[in-house]
Amino acid sequence: MAVNSYTGFRFRTHRSSFLLSIMFSCLFEGNFSHLGLSDSDGARFIKMFADVFENKATRPVKNFSQPLDINLTIYLHAILGLDEKQEILTTYIWMEQSWFHDFLVWDPSNFSGKERVALPTEKLWLPDTFIIETVDGDKSPETSYLYVHHTGQVIYGKPLRIVSSCNLNILYFPFDIQKCPLTAASITFCDEDMKLHLKQTSEEITSKSKKIFASKGEWELIQIEAYEKALLADWQRFHLISLEVTMKRRPMFYVVNLLIPSAFLMMTDIMSFYLPTHSFDRASFKMALMLGYSVFLIIVKDLLPSNSTHTPLIAICFLVSLTFMVASLFETIIIINMIHQNAKQRKAVPTWMRTIVLYYGAKLFWRQGRRQEYHQVSRVPGTTNITDQECEMKSSWPAETQMVQVLLRKVAEGMEEIKQCLERHNQQREMEEEWLQIGYILDCFLHSVYLIFFMAFLFTLSFAWLM
Repeated sequence: MAVNSYTGFRFRTHRSSFLLSIMFSCLFEGNFSHLGLSDSDGARFIKMFADVFENKATRPVKNFSQPLDINLTIYLHAILGLDEKQEILTTYIWMEQSWFHDFLVWDPSNFSGKERVALPTEKLWLPDTFIIETVDGDKSPETSYLYVHHTGQVIYGKPLRIVSSCNLNILYFPFDIQKCPLTAASITFCDEDMKLHLKQTSEEITSKSKKIFASKGEWELIQIEAYEKALLADWQRFHLISLEVTMKRRPMFYVVNLLIPSAFLMMTDIMSFYLPTHSFDRASFKMALMLGYSVFLIIVKDLLPSNSTHTPLIAICFLVSLTFMVASLFETIIIINMIHQNAKQRKAVPTWMRTIVLYYGAKLFWRQGRRQEYHQVSRVPGTTNITDQECEMKSSWPAETQMVQVLLRKVAEGMEEIKQCLERHNQQREMEEEWLQIGYILDCFLHSVYLIFFMAFLFTLSFAWLM
């Protein structure tokens, strides 16, 4: 069963490759369903050009001092992938080459009016054109035939799966635009023997490539710049066809999975400033939020591109956002320590701090300190303060009266102690309230500084991404 499945898979693969070759041939060369010759015409054709088929190793020119002109056309069919870490681009292209074979010319009237025929590729000389940036073998299906016009024009087209190197700039990921070169050249022939020429302009190549562009994945084709150039290597000069493929990344996937969750976590951190300043739950909440953001960065790290030359802005954005969260936690720790530690040690608010924070700071943030409502302890009336002289004057009173006087004296002393205790408590409460107000105003100030720096960072990041 496994063997049958594998056989069926191979059959479908070869069938798809064959159909793709036929589709390309029909697309770029028209309908070739009536190119066959009759048996007699075919036999005469093979006999007439037998020497040409036998001498396929030599360039098909009568004058060896003249270079062979190759007209080249390349269409981009799909962008299969881009590996940012290894800087490798995988594309699927259609390359068509045409040249004139000086020894393969016939009169159509001698062959039933046939103007062009299909011949096996192994029967004729073929140019050794390749893509210079290629870093892996071509795994595209082979084309077994080419077409020859009665004037000697040979048209040879084939699909190519190109795995090429590309110098990437991932700084603006995921809103980046990449430009990758594809340079076609001959492996062995210099410009004295063979020259490559563009058959179409850059605009025509771009327009045709966009029409047949089959990829709806991560990358969008923007433009293809094509031009001819010469390369001087040692004592030889080579003629090249250089293409620069400009493509733009579709960022929606990364916006939804990276930027929006990060923005939600940052908004939560900003809103956490509105939790009570003196509550320990605020510090716990910020610590849990920072831990959650760290886990988020660990999860999404595989989605971020990386290489040795550039660090993307989105990675810097995540790092700065985590830094803001850490700074927010430090601010909360400082404020809580200021409020609780100073109140516990019964430290009075310094005069300069009371003036700067409670006066000018409250006006700056349109805040007013709470009106303190303390319990005023009424003093014990003077009649309850029994002195020793009064006791001596009333020594003649009965014993029961003297006991009552002693009891009242003790009650008066107890009331005085209670009054002093309440006054100390009110002073402590007043200091705590002042430290709480100072912490609240400082928290508003640091929150404003936090928002200013964060908005400045967002504006700079957005400007760098969009511009």
